[in-house]
Amino acid sequence: MQILARLPLVAFFIWINVLVFELANQRLPEAIVEDSYNKPWRPLPNGLITAVQTRRLLLGVLSLILGASYFLGVWKETSILFTLTWMYNDLKGGDEDFIIRNIIIAAAFGVYNEGALRVATGPDHDIITPGFLWTTIVSAVIFSTMHVQDMQDQAGDSAKGRRSAPIVLGDYTARWTVVVPVLFWSLFCPLYWDIGILDGSYPWGLALSLPSASCGSETLKLIIRPGLCGRHGYHVSICCRSSIIQTLL
Repeated sequence: MQILARLPLVAFFIWINVLVFELANQRLPEAIVEDSYNKPWRPLPNGLITAVQTRRLLLGVLSLILGASYFLGVWKETSILFTLTWMYNDLKGGDEDFIIRNIIIAAAFGVYNEGALRVATGPDHDIITPGFLWTTIVSAVIFSTMHVQDMQDQAGDSAKGRRSAPIVLGDYTARWTVVVPVLFWSLFCPLYWDIGILDGSYPWGLALSLPSASCGSETLKLIIRPGLCGRHGYHVSICCRSSIIQTLL
């Protein structure tokens, strides 16, 4: 019950940090070009807000968010997320190479998960080894499959100059680099969390359809999250965080 009562704080921690990333990501000129192809409904390519206004908004919220994170007991995690956001956007870590991009994203997911766990359990509890192992496994899943979202974004990525997996490897080969990890994790995760091997059968079907199918947003949601929400209590925050981030993006 304590964790359930703190879920709004978990959602708040996630939301404010995703807000920082989105402002930092979408304000850049090349990001506006990319979004004009891939996500034209976003505020900047729509002309609803300017890049200068977005930058000023980012300047205004950074200190407020760091302060809020301090009171939540996760200012260290927020500081790391700020650093990863800077590396991904301003230092072009998200464009340089899809492997570097996946590493940064996987690290960010690990920090999100650890921060969410700390907020959910409160200041009187520490994360023990199973919790750290859980965040590590989720980050490994993200690292090995995150480029699935690049399949539908090739037009904008090409215009931006991003070296995404389908652009570097070719569309068909890139899809197989998602299929194999999904098949592996769909077996490994149910076995690791002792929730039954049949729970991995549905993602197997999705994975095998990926090389020949267009990867839309609904497929992405299903592929990126198989087997991650088991019976154990400390799986709650990843389910909530994933749902929130999918909604925000």
